[in-house]
Amino acid sequence: MRDSGQPATEAQTIRLEAGRAVPAPKAFNFWSRLRSNPLALISLGMFVGIVVLAVFGPAVYPMSATRPDYASINAFPSADHFLGTDNLGRDTLARLLQGMRVSLIVAVYVETLNIFLGALLGLLAGFYGGLLDVLVTRLADMLFAFPGLLLAILVAAAFGPSVTERFGGIGRLLLVAGSLSLVSWPLMARLVRSRVLVLREQEFVTASRSLGGNRPWIMIQHLLPNILGMVLVASTLDIASVVINEAVLSLLGLGIQPPDPSIGKMITEAMPFLEANGWQVFFPSAALMAIVLTVSFLGDGLRDVADPSAST
Repeated sequence: MRDSGQPATEAQTIRLEAGRAVPAPKAFNFWSRLRSNPLALISLGMFVGIVVLAVFGPAVYPMSATRPDYASINAFPSADHFLGTDNLGRDTLARLLQGMRVSLIVAVYVETLNIFLGALLGLLAGFYGGLLDVLVTRLADMLFAFPGLLLAILVAAAFGPSVTERFGGIGRLLLVAGSLSLVSWPLMARLVRSRVLVLREQEFVTASRSLGGNRPWIMIQHLLPNILGMVLVASTLDIASVVINEAVLSLLGLGIQPPDPSIGKMITEAMPFLEANGWQVFFPSAALMAIVLTVSFLGDGLRDVADPSAST
């Protein structure tokens, strides 16, 4: 009869190590840590508020964001126009809500491409190595050689007029998102690749290989759960850069085109009236600052929640 205290065989040890992956934080533990992090909670609440305003505000608020009212040009904030009007009599609050929606739509497009392009390429390059790793790394280095925003400006300037003429406002929005994705995905690919290079040498991965686990299964079972937190934090922090860059493109006339509003375009159109009607610049600038700071603090908070050791 076999002794129950007998040490595990080598094969048994390998099986144990193969199943000893570092899992993604359980939902319960994640929310428990989130509730104990005031910065993350407050930032999350503010971000949810911004999203609700951007999604439902334009539908609920009765004023039009594009229809001029020449009887109310440059009106001071009042009960009729809570944030005043611009030089064409368009309601500032209506345009601001619509501009916030545009900024968030662009951010969602960019971060979706970031995850499905940058994170996926970084995962494959880090795990498989070889020629694929060389190609992805060299492509990312080539894009890093250009100043990020300058590359987005060149793409938007080169293709903007033709895309707008053929596809209208939706095409222009997608072009802005695509040009900003060129700036964002190489960094995501680098971050994921660096993390995967470390993970693939861990005992649970080598044990899975020893047991004959195929590469796709190892990536899905062992690597993905260990990079999801980092990808979430990186994407959240990148939203701030995307919102700023979208505003800069609009400031330069290369982003969303009139009559559709965007925060950057509102600031550009109001600059000539800064001294006389300062609120026209103040409100969109304050909204831009609020979005950027909220997303930045939210990213910092999520990083502390997902990896408590990073804050110590």
